Amino acid sequence: MTPRLKELYYKEIQPALKSQFGFKNLYMGPKIEKIVLNMGLGLDGNDSKILKSCEEDLAKITGQKPVITKFKKSVANFKTRKGSNAGLKVTLRKDKMYEFLDRLVNIALPRIKDFRGLSANGFDKFGNYTFGVKEHIIFPEVSFDRADKVRGIDIVIVISAKSKEHSFALLEKLNFPFIKNNKRIKLSDRLFKKRQKLKKIVMNKKLPLEERFKAQQKLSKLPRNSAKVRVMNRCQITGRPHGVYRKLKISRIALRQLGLQGKIPGLVKSSW
Repeated sequence: MTPRLKELYYKEIQPALKSQFGFKNLYMGPKIEKIVLNMGLGLDGNDSKILKSCEEDLAKITGQKPVITKFKKSVANFKTRKGSNAGLKVTLRKDKMYEFLDRLVNIALPRIKDFRGLSANGFDKFGNYTFGVKEHIIFPEVSFDRADKVRGIDIVIVISAKSKEHSFALLEKLNFPFIKNNKRIKLSDRLFKKRQKLKKIVMNKKLPLEERFKAQQKLSKLPRNSAKVRVMNRCQITGRPHGVYRKLKISRIALRQLGLQGKIPGLVKSSW
C-alpha cells in the first residue's frame, strides 16, 4: 500500500511546486531523498542493557533496526575512546521515510510540551533541514513507563533542492509546523493606533515637556513586538526573508521571475 504522504507529494505537491517556481519539468523540483535519525548515548553506550533498550525504542519509532555508531577519536575531556559505542543511527528511505514523516508531523510534534513551531533556521546551504527533539517519548510507539531515561533525537531531512527556498516550500506543503509571524502581526495591529497617538504627543514640541515625557514612558512600556518594524516579512511564494516588498508580500527575485513569465500586467524588464 502506497503511503498517504507519498501519494500526496506526487499528485498535488510536485505539480504545485513546478508551477510555483516555474520549473521546466516535474523532476526539477525539490524531493526528499532520505531521513537520518541519530541518538547519542555518550557514556551509556558502554552499558549493554541501556544500549539494547534504546535500540528497541528507536526500532519501534522508525520501523527499522538501528546501526550502532562508534567514536572515531579518543578525547579525554569527553571521556571517549576510539572504537567505543557512541550512539544509534537509522537511515530511512522510500515508503518508510514517508510513513515516518506523516507520524512525525501529525502525531509526534503536536505532543511536545509548549510547542510553538519549528525554526526556519535549520536549513544548510544545500537545502537539507536539521532539527532536534529533546524527548523521544513524544512518539506513541515508545512507552513512558518502560523508558529508563528520556533521550533526545537529531533528525536530518536530506532534500535534493537547488536552494533553501525550494526546500522550505516543500516542507511547508508537507504541513511542517514552522514558526509563523501571526502573533506579532495581531499585536502590532491591535496597538498600532495607541502607538501612533503616543508618538504624536512625544514629537509635538508645542506641548509641555512633562506631558511629552509621560507619553514616552507609556510608549516604552508597550510590548516591543507591537512595533511594525518587529514584524518579520517573508515572501509568500518562496518563503525568502530578504529583499521582500511589504506591499506586494513577495521578494524581488519572485517579482522578477513573475515579470519575465509575463504574469504581471504592465511590468516589463526595463521597469527594474
